[in-house]
Amino acid sequence: MEHLLDRDAAQQNPVDFDHHSAGHATNWPATFARIRANSPRAWSEHHGGFWLATRFDDVIRIGQQPEYFSAHKDYDPATGKIGGGISIPPLPGLRGVPNETASPEWDGVRTFINRRFSPKSVEAFRAKAQQFAAALIDEVIEKGEFDIVEDFTNPLPALVTMELFGFPLSEWRAFADPFHKIVYTPRDDPFFAETVRGLDYFNQRVAEEVELRRKDPRDDLLGHLANGTIGGAPLDAETIQNLAFNILAGGVDTTTALTSNTLIHLAQNPEDRERLRNDRALLPFAREEFVRYFSPIHALARNVTEDVEVDGWKFRKGERVLLAYSSANRDPDVFEEPERVILDRFPNKHIGFGAGMHRCVGSFLARIMFEAMLNEVLDRIPDYRIDEDRLVRYPTIGNINGCIHIPATFTPGKKVGAKIA
Repeated sequence: MEHLLDRDAAQQNPVDFDHHSAGHATNWPATFARIRANSPRAWSEHHGGFWLATRFDDVIRIGQQPEYFSAHKDYDPATGKIGGGISIPPLPGLRGVPNETASPEWDGVRTFINRRFSPKSVEAFRAKAQQFAAALIDEVIEKGEFDIVEDFTNPLPALVTMELFGFPLSEWRAFADPFHKIVYTPRDDPFFAETVRGLDYFNQRVAEEVELRRKDPRDDLLGHLANGTIGGAPLDAETIQNLAFNILAGGVDTTTALTSNTLIHLAQNPEDRERLRNDRALLPFAREEFVRYFSPIHALARNVTEDVEVDGWKFRKGERVLLAYSSANRDPDVFEEPERVILDRFPNKHIGFGAGMHRCVGSFLARIMFEAMLNEVLDRIPDYRIDEDRLVRYPTIGNINGCIHIPATFTPGKKVGAKIA
């Protein structure tokens, strides 16, 4: 009975919660702790109104019932009309596929791309990730200073994702920068619409490369999109664009955010840094703990398809729900000492990669990229120091919790001759 919710009372007494606000970005752990303790099933009137799920069990239950809580997004490029999707408020532009689809569309698309992101398939990119990490450190190693985001954690996921697609590696910045800026640019910023238009180049290049793959097939992701079939039918241009958008968006900024926050933590907690440096067998456990603790995918939305009740929580058709993964991953009912990083935490049933059928398809690749970056730093610049006075975090973390700039210095070293190729 403790889970019963008086929905009318909750809506009449909403919490002042806006996940895109500057206040939330600077104080989100305390905000979620307060809401979990006082009103874990809260209603916010921001962005048209939505329910907020902050507890681990609620997020799991909702995420595992896609028939009632859909991620599907309607988008009409001719009119710009948007409905549903995984963002509150909805993100203008392309529809993320498969992230913003529902069955039966999701089933066909997810099956189509799963084999490209299986553990065995992505393991083939481990050597490239290590090579790129070494090459990026080579570019700064003799200077003794770099920007962790600009020079390392942003380029590497972009380069690996470009390699996965089969795009020329020289174009990585033209692809990655618009996705990076969209994530941290506030929706009410006058330059937000211009930032979204930065995706036009990506869309153009996808169309061009797909056409080339149809004439000259290659065994890369673009070739898979160009010549593959779903349900026996070739993929149309819109599906290809939406799939490519979703995969690049998911591959670029989430791993960047995770690794950036981890390197900040290790700089601020030298005992953890030394422990990891001296015992790499800890890395798989620490990796999952950093995913839990920082939850780079901060929160995603679902859309109620019909009136439904979940453990005493009543929803009405058409309402929206924000699943706060970052709050669920610090739920004290599930995690011991949730506000503390415990490098060898086990078991660790975090939901940093989502929950339910929309769990991140690229999670195995993200782990490989994260490990490559962390190992390279611990091996070659283990004494790095961050200039926290010049550190710039995202002004809005409603979708992804990351950083724009992390200036750092270290003892200069020697190049190893790695190349980005």
